[in-house]
Amino acid sequence: MSKNKSFMKEEYGLSGMPFKARIATELELQAWVNREKELEKWNKVLDDAVKTPTSNFLVFIIGDYGMGKTLSLLRIEKEASEKRLHSIYFNLLSEQRPRNPGLDFVLRIIRAIDFEKIKVTRKDIAFIRKIFPDVGNAFEKIYFPKGDYEKRLAMTFVRGEIKPTQSQLRLMNVIRKIDDVDIAKEYLTGLLYLLKTSGFSTLVVAADEFEYLFSLVPKSSQSIYLALFRRLYDLPVRIPEELQGKIANMALFLGVSEDGMRRLTELEDVERSTGGPIRPLMRRVADKVLLGPLNKKYVTKLIERRLSLNRIKGKYEKEPLIPFTEDFVDYVNKLTRGRPSDIIERCDHVLDMGLDRRVPRINVDFAKDVFKERGFTY
Repeated sequence: MSKNKSFMKEEYGLSGMPFKARIATELELQAWVNREKELEKWNKVLDDAVKTPTSNFLVFIIGDYGMGKTLSLLRIEKEASEKRLHSIYFNLLSEQRPRNPGLDFVLRIIRAIDFEKIKVTRKDIAFIRKIFPDVGNAFEKIYFPKGDYEKRLAMTFVRGEIKPTQSQLRLMNVIRKIDDVDIAKEYLTGLLYLLKTSGFSTLVVAADEFEYLFSLVPKSSQSIYLALFRRLYDLPVRIPEELQGKIANMALFLGVSEDGMRRLTELEDVERSTGGPIRPLMRRVADKVLLGPLNKKYVTKLIERRLSLNRIKGKYEKEPLIPFTEDFVDYVNKLTRGRPSDIIERCDHVLDMGLDRRVPRINVDFAKDVFKERGFTY
């Protein structure tokens, strides 16, 4: 079988996330503690997006490694889903270095959209075809195919997962390959129209590791790719007149490290005298939320929650599997300085060894023994 015919396995369905990953995500979200004030801000942005359907929204979630940035983005995705918005999450880190980071970003949005949730009529396809002929023809093969091959071919093409041959393009009745940002934006706009006709007012995009874009291009070219986000923000007013007011808007939540945010600020400062796209982009930011360390109250809650994880059953119990003492909390709080990922890692090791040795209670002395045996600094 040729590479172009080796389409995505059915374990993914038409959505972008594998089934096993969805289960793991739900388990991680059950460990959520704190961030109530931040969550209130994020929900306000989501509510504002619904109330202002002709505008896009941009929010930066700022936090260094281990501060809960990824979990926060996953929680935003879940909150949006519960509000009946179409929500997606993806991580910008990639094993393969994309040749065009801007194009890759737009295609990642398209890949993450759950096509199964979009209800399409032939009238919808005909409307899109009048404005974007290639887009309408490709979507027709996805939603009204003559056979399974046509559907799978069109799906992998729209997602940017194959480089189609000329015969495959003819089969889809498509002229152009999706090889630049402007063409990819036509397909994204078509999907936003279909989302709106399906009852989704907003597409919520939670994208992690935003600063990865900086490592893909030289410093002199970084502003070019950052300009893409300004164009995405302005999409509702830059589309053909026939589509204005008829597409779902977007709420973009971008996870970035503190160092990545500093670099953005430095680029913004440079543009104060030279001009460029970053300052206009930053003026469009609805909010910047810095994720700090947990205080002792929430360290205790996270410890209690993590020690309740029953790995055999794959769920959290109502009570910790092993009781713990106050001095254990103080010790972990001091060691981790309230960093959520470090708390989770140390609790997992202590619980694992505590269950193995059947200890009646987890205290500071037992924790020191575990960390010493497992090679942790203690």
